[in-house]
Amino acid sequence: MKKIILTISSLFLLSSSIYAANTQDVAVVSNQDVQELNKISDPKSVQSASDTIEDWAYDAIKVFGVDEFGEQNGKFFFFTSQSVSLKPSDPQFGDALVNAYDKALMQLQNKYLMVRFGKTIVDKSKQFYSDRSTNASTIELPNPAVTGFYGKILNIMDKNLDVTDKKLNEELIKLGTSPQELEKMTPVMKKTIFKDKFLKDTVRRASGSIAGLFPIQTSLAIDKDGQYVVGIIAIATQKTIQIAKDISLQRQSIVKGKGKNVKDLLPAESKDYMNTFGVRLSYDLDGTPMIISYGIGAYVLDSGDSYINDQLKIEAKENAISNADAQIAEIVNGYMNIKESRKNGEEIKKYVERKMQPDSDSVERTIKNIIKITNNSAKSHASMSLKGVSTVKTWRYTAQKDVKFVGAVRVWKYSSLHAINNFNNGKYNSKAKKKQTYKKSLSVSKPVNDVSDF
Repeated sequence: MKKIILTISSLFLLSSSIYAANTQDVAVVSNQDVQELNKISDPKSVQSASDTIEDWAYDAIKVFGVDEFGEQNGKFFFFTSQSVSLKPSDPQFGDALVNAYDKALMQLQNKYLMVRFGKTIVDKSKQFYSDRSTNASTIELPNPAVTGFYGKILNIMDKNLDVTDKKLNEELIKLGTSPQELEKMTPVMKKTIFKDKFLKDTVRRASGSIAGLFPIQTSLAIDKDGQYVVGIIAIATQKTIQIAKDISLQRQSIVKGKGKNVKDLLPAESKDYMNTFGVRLSYDLDGTPMIISYGIGAYVLDSGDSYINDQLKIEAKENAISNADAQIAEIVNGYMNIKESRKNGEEIKKYVERKMQPDSDSVERTIKNIIKITNNSAKSHASMSLKGVSTVKTWRYTAQKDVKFVGAVRVWKYSSLHAINNFNNGKYNSKAKKKQTYKKSLSVSKPVNDVSDF
């Protein structure tokens, strides 16, 4: 009876299921904390001081009195960046820019959530197998009557190393092998004489509130290859968490700050809005917290159809408003689940194979495979009443011939909330009318803050 040596099948990896944990806690704000809250949130666009977004971030953070990201005196500073998937020459660059910011913001939220509620699970496994017996490198097959049988089997095994037995049987039958002969074959179509596998599975997970994470500066930089990158610096403190909770409950916050005019905080030119993303924390003229949100949308002109172009513009504006409102909702009442699974390890196998001729010499071969698999997922949800939110500024900017950007600045403040509640409750008097006039003057205000505000 002749002997034939066949090759190894491929490695299969199993994925892990992940359980998300829930936890919640809101820090108590001291009187001393209340006095601090005023100067860090600057909504105007920040120009990068260096060739890369990372250099810009580390330069910019020094303005707030810290040299590193992470925990600093009870305040948590975060930074992230995201490449824009398309170049400015692409007609859909505007949409790609909006998406890049959303991705970067989600990365910030991931970091924030992991700091507050993160948990890690590590599993390590090692499997070792060695077969050094006399016939370890041989597999015996029956002597079939089919003409050219060996060549056919070797050809199939050479091309289908990872197929299942059922699939292999189907292929052999197509080549003329009878089912009766297949029943006589050894079910194992490979011979491994040495196997050593090590696998490390690390699972990080977090689930909880992302409220209170406020971006403080954003930037849009370009690298030497013409790739645009969005950068965001954000902060979270006991006070920002408390403010978010107060607003979500629509109750007056105990945190006070120096009032600012919104108009002084808005970019001077429309093109500067391209660098200004997300929300900023500020204070109304009465010292109550105020949230400014910058929404951006983009569209590409249709080929000469003015009606369609007008509809595209309207849709882009609505998208900008929706994005701005969504940002406020996440800051005030956002909730997120994240899970990250990383598999690292290696597999070493020594196996036997033979050339196409049945009577050729067999050889031992070694496979060394480094395993690196990453699986990340995140899902966020936020809901919020729109009472107290109003548009204080709209803008438009043409980046190039057919690419148009539009934006909306939306502001949430207590004075607007009280005015709407009074209106809904049928309360109207001269004092309320004065508040409405005052609100219009506030619709052009903007905060200038430093680290003591948080």
